[in-house]
Amino acid sequence: MEFAALQLSGIGEISPFFKKIRTKTCDYTVGGMFMWRDFYRMEYAVSDGVFYSRLHSAHGARYYNLPIADDIPAALRGFREATGEAAPTFCTIPEEYLSVFREIFPGCGVSYQEEFSDYLFRYDDLAGLHGKKYSGQRNQISQFKRANEDWSFTPLGEDMLGEVREFFLRKYLPESADGAYEREENRKVLEVLDNFRAYGFSGGVLKAGGAVVGFSLGEIIGDTLYVHIEKADRGCKGAYQMLVNQFAAAQRQEQLLYINREEDMGDPGLRASKQSYHPVALLKKFVVRVDNNDYKVAKS
Repeated sequence: MEFAALQLSGIGEISPFFKKIRTKTCDYTVGGMFMWRDFYRMEYAVSDGVFYSRLHSAHGARYYNLPIADDIPAALRGFREATGEAAPTFCTIPEEYLSVFREIFPGCGVSYQEEFSDYLFRYDDLAGLHGKKYSGQRNQISQFKRANEDWSFTPLGEDMLGEVREFFLRKYLPESADGAYEREENRKVLEVLDNFRAYGFSGGVLKAGGAVVGFSLGEIIGDTLYVHIEKADRGCKGAYQMLVNQFAAAQRQEQLLYINREEDMGDPGLRASKQSYHPVALLKKFVVRVDNNDYKVAKS
């Protein structure tokens, strides 16, 4: 089996596989995989109805994601034969699949990737912000509305991409990014805006005084809205709270139950911000290391 570099042109081929996985983690989405394909030097192969993907750390270590198919346990049983990898290391493995790994690879080593855990929220909580626990957010929103009586929130269409891009360039890029991860995120925000149709995201734009003060982009898979991009003017009080609430409310669909607002990457400020919205779950992910001597083929 030959792996090829993950390219934007592969979204149409690969995105249907993301509906086959039993998890709400963000790694197995268009945004989670394609926005970070260059940073992690992601590669993929599709064989016999199975989507295989792997990535590389900054130090060159190779990790496999969970293979995705109609029958994921069967794909794991045939993993060594299909890939030729006798002792693979897997990453971003959702907690729901650990029991499958332990059955098929009984001696595998498992470690928790805390900084990559996703924050999961009830859709109705963020779309409504009802109750005492959201009084702080409602207060911020009230202040925003009082200061910006002419505010608006509208779906992001192609005719608005130029002004949204200009807002991002003006408000975010002049600020020096602290690390490689932040710099790559900035590059990928621009890539998404420049390839809006290819990514196929839903978006929303918050304005005050006719000017953009925030925008969000995400995708819906099953009963979950994944928020991949969320940028607001830090100098505009209440803009972020408005953006969270308005984007959620604008995405209302009958099947939506949850919103995944992704990881905090170990950043204390981002962690506090996400926790302030009262997640209903922290979706854990794991690294699984397989020893060649511990591999066994489980009975079908």
